[in-house]
Amino acid sequence: MTNYVYIALDGLRKSPISEEAWLSAVGQCEDLVIDPTASSRRSAHVVRLRTDRRATLRLDRFGIAAAASPSKELIAAMFKVASVLNASVYSEHFNRYRSPDEWMLRRTLHRRAFDQQRAYKEARKDRLWRMLLWLAVCAAAALAGFLLGTLYVTLRP
Repeated sequence: MTNYVYIALDGLRKSPISEEAWLSAVGQCEDLVIDPTASSRRSAHVVRLRTDRRATLRLDRFGIAAAASPSKELIAAMFKVASVLNASVYSEHFNRYRSPDEWMLRRTLHRRAFDQQRAYKEARKDRLWRMLLWLAVCAAAALAGFLLGTLYVTLRP
């Protein structure tokens, strides 16, 4: 399950985040470093955590920074960058997060609901398989009864 978290200026009503502002904000956050493995043309747009190479944050061509399935550390860094940019952190449905704790609470509630839905679907699938197995046993019993009855009638003196 992939979820996205964004940094955008004032609910996307202002102009997009510029490259210069992005580089300045990333430079002020000691947790982030510009990713040297990104393509050379757009290397300034991709940053990652110093401690985790896979936790990346990317500024797209529309001036919105996005992270896919961020960790707690990346969310904390995103809030630092957002405060420097005078921007906000948003969910994938563009609901504004007020703090990393609120992000964690919403993420926990969302995962709990997702887990409940998955458990419900698996339980339905299990009930379906049990019903199909029961029908197969009933059909086999009926067929066995029919064959035994036929055999008894034909072999009876």
